Amino acid sequence: MSDAKPKILIAEIMARPEAVEKVRVLLRDYGRTVRGEPGNRAFICHQVEGRPERFVVYEVYEDQVAFEAHLSAPENAEVNRKLGPLVEGSGSVLTFLKPVE
Repeated sequence: MSDAKPKILIAEIMARPEAVEKVRVLLRDYGRTVRGEPGNRAFICHQVEGRPERFVVYEVYEDQVAFEAHLSAPENAEVNRKLGPLVEGSGSVLTFLKPVE
């Protein structure tokens, strides 16, 4: 059994008002891809109730290596390229989480 710790994070994305549906579809479809990656344990996309332009993605990877493989996947670069003009700011805001022990 490995001592590697899971890499857990949330990504927050703010869609431009006119692009909410495009962002929703991109994240939905990308989630299907990411969930098939080796080392991915969860990739769950949410829209904030009452704020449809705001998306939160909960991600869990087996370890740092799996997370880095996810980041370097060509599909990651492609979805970020597509999301760029559809979102506010410079893209997603990542918050890394750790268990409370």
